[in-house]
Amino acid sequence: MAKRITPHLSYAEYVSTDSDNSVQVWQARLRIIEAAKHVYPRFLNKLASDVFPVYRQLAESRKLAKEGYNFEKALWSENPQLTPLDVLAEEGGLKSALTKWATQFNAQVEWLMVGALRTLRDWHVAPDWRESLKWNTFHGRSETVAIGKDFEFRYLGWDVRLLTWSVYSESVRKRFEEKISEYERATREFAESLGMVRARRKYSRENFDWFVLYQFAGMSSTKIAERWAEEADGKAVDESTILKGVKAAAELIEWEHLRETGKTRNRKIR
Repeated sequence: MAKRITPHLSYAEYVSTDSDNSVQVWQARLRIIEAAKHVYPRFLNKLASDVFPVYRQLAESRKLAKEGYNFEKALWSENPQLTPLDVLAEEGGLKSALTKWATQFNAQVEWLMVGALRTLRDWHVAPDWRESLKWNTFHGRSETVAIGKDFEFRYLGWDVRLLTWSVYSESVRKRFEEKISEYERATREFAESLGMVRARRKYSRENFDWFVLYQFAGMSSTKIAERWAEEADGKAVDESTILKGVKAAAELIEWEHLRETGKTRNRKIR
């Protein structure tokens, strides 16, 4: 299996703890979709084959939304009280087709289903995006503004009669380091007082792959381990590592309910 570059989830120092407004969570969710394209393309292929034709038919007849609602407006709205799922017409079969698709892949979460509707819209207006299974990346969010006070630094001028340049410049640098450290500490305290948390720098891309195979494809940890050994030139990964990885990915995207393992011999994630 070719090694892939693992990009940062956020280049910022701090992110919101609200999953709907967190750049980090959103980027992690987009990584999940990219992982699906890579390790389980059936997930998006079925959206294209089973749901898109229904969307296209209703879009062309302008019957996507319930009477009195504007589907395009709701599609890009940041109002949590009126999502595209809320205004979607009951007639025509799109809501049932979308729900069936999400249920088939254990993916009945709002952010993913709304993202699917936005993606279907993109596919309708840009057919080449459907061919490439490009996922919509729009993230309507309202981030907390957390900008520290202006940083200012002043120091007494150099008295050339009393001090050499080396002594004076060393004194300036020492005081500057003290002031910049004080500023850093105060600004971090300010950000954290707003409920923000440090952004996560490192994560394992394999965890996202394993999450997709476990959650969307419904594979057991045993099957995932077998597949991984085949595709990674025999490099074995034990089941406990895979289960921990699935859980880690679920936490990053704030996926509350992993699928039930049923009566398989697979251990549950705790």
